[in-house]
Amino acid sequence: MIAFVLGLSHALNIAFFTALAGSGETAPRLADVSSTTFEVQLDVARKLAGENPHMYFEIQSLNEYGDIALRELVKAAERVRETVDAGDESAFVALMSAGRDYLESRGAPE
Repeated sequence: MIAFVLGLSHALNIAFFTALAGSGETAPRLADVSSTTFEVQLDVARKLAGENPHMYFEIQSLNEYGDIALRELVKAAERVRETVDAGDESAFVALMSAGRDYLESRGAPE
C-alpha cells in the first residue's frame, strides 16, 4: 500500500513538474493562463520539488512493490492518451466515471 500512498503520489507530481519543465513553456507564462485545478496541482508539485530528492529516490527505489505503482501510473497515462487520440469520448467519460466512483467509495474527506 505504501507504494501507492507515497510512491504513486510522489511519482505523479515528479512526472507533472518534469513534463512542465520539458514543455518549453516558462512557469510565469503558464501562471498567466492558469486554472484553479492547475494551481492546486502546481502547489502540491512545488512543495514536493522543494523536498530532499535523495529521500524521494529512496522512497521510489527501495520499496519492493514500487514498480507496480509506477507501471500503473504509466499504464493509466497511456490509456488517457490513447482514448483522447482515438477521439473516444465515451471511453473518456467511462474513465472519469470509474474514477469518480472509486473516489466516492472513500467517503467525504473530513
